[in-house]
Amino acid sequence: MKTKYIKILSISLLATLGLSSCSDQFLEDKKNYDNATAEIYNYFEGANGRVNDVYSWCLPAVNDQTWKYPSCGNADIAGQSTEEYSGFSDFVDPTIELSSMSSTNSVPDYAMGTQSNIQEAVYGRIRNINDCIAGISGSTLSQDQKDELLGQVYFFRAWCYYNLVKWYGGVSIVTEPQNPVVGVNNPRQSAKTCINFILSDLDKSVSLLSSKTMNGGWTGSNWGRITTGTALALKGRVLLLWCSPLFNRADNESRWTSAYNTMKAELDSIKSCGYGLYSTSKNVNGSDFAGMFCQSNENPEAVFVTLYNNIVGDGLDNQKNNTWEKSIRPSNTGGSGKNASQMEVNLFPMADGKIPAGTDTYTKLETSEYTYSNETPFVNRDPRFYRTFAFPGFQWAYDGNASVIDANNPSDGKNYTLWNYVWYT
Repeated sequence: MKTKYIKILSISLLATLGLSSCSDQFLEDKKNYDNATAEIYNYFEGANGRVNDVYSWCLPAVNDQTWKYPSCGNADIAGQSTEEYSGFSDFVDPTIELSSMSSTNSVPDYAMGTQSNIQEAVYGRIRNINDCIAGISGSTLSQDQKDELLGQVYFFRAWCYYNLVKWYGGVSIVTEPQNPVVGVNNPRQSAKTCINFILSDLDKSVSLLSSKTMNGGWTGSNWGRITTGTALALKGRVLLLWCSPLFNRADNESRWTSAYNTMKAELDSIKSCGYGLYSTSKNVNGSDFAGMFCQSNENPEAVFVTLYNNIVGDGLDNQKNNTWEKSIRPSNTGGSGKNASQMEVNLFPMADGKIPAGTDTYTKLETSEYTYSNETPFVNRDPRFYRTFAFPGFQWAYDGNASVIDANNPSDGKNYTLWNYVWYT
């Protein structure tokens, strides 16, 4: 995200400090507990730098599920609560009493984090977001600049509360930066109030970003920023959360109908931001499905993304590497592998696009004419199946010569076949 602006701003601030007298009064005047003064919002580069900091702290990362991030592709206790990974999670074990304080049945504490760092707690992030909203709203920026920045920040406040409400239901709603003084009390609100608050912030984001992003979305170095379509996509998630048995105990059908009609009406707005299904003219054996995950700014399905780079360093603030894709490879190809669940295997259709006979995950879908075998579940499956799972006899082509590192590894990467066992003399 335009890190050059942050560097320019930092140099300017250092130059200003160098020309100022180092008096106690000067330090007292400039004292701020969040390392940013109101003046920074009067310059687009400074305000944009604050917004970039919000991105840095709020975007999901490839990590085990913690207070800060939702489950992102790992076999943690959240991933094992779904059909993705095999295992039995604390979240779905009725015999376990959950606690964020216990060392044996510990679950994430989304409300706390690290006590000594305001950024490491969800309400610390919300405080920074509220500071951004107040600072940008009261700045001397043009209305067009304010709309561009506020639209992004309102989304992230909704994102933070969405993650809180998923775990806790109703929580305290804070809409302005508060000083850490005795007597501050923010009562817990109902789940319905919180859902409405999230939807309100998302509607603001949708409106404020429409002129900038509903003509194909961001381009160039701005690609990956929040768009009107991003906010609408999260709005759909929030509406579905409100429909779910978690909050809809009476199974009120009108909630489902309302969610469907609302998002159907917004579909054209989402498409106008450049989003849609990924496809090419040469979809060979599910190659489009595989290629979708290898694209960045050419992928119309990338509605909400975390961008990574290949910068290497020790503690560099602009270093953001992704090691997940390497780690998920089978162990004899350099990774540690992930164990998929039988349920996830069954979710993929057979070669004719119909569900395997004998599975009970979905009962109202037409079953396949192909026979499903527990001994050979990888026979006659949808082409996307073979782009997802690895199994004995699977061709795993690679570039280079693996025998340089391991003499027992085949050097012919182009024709390499994966096996779960190996023998040699």
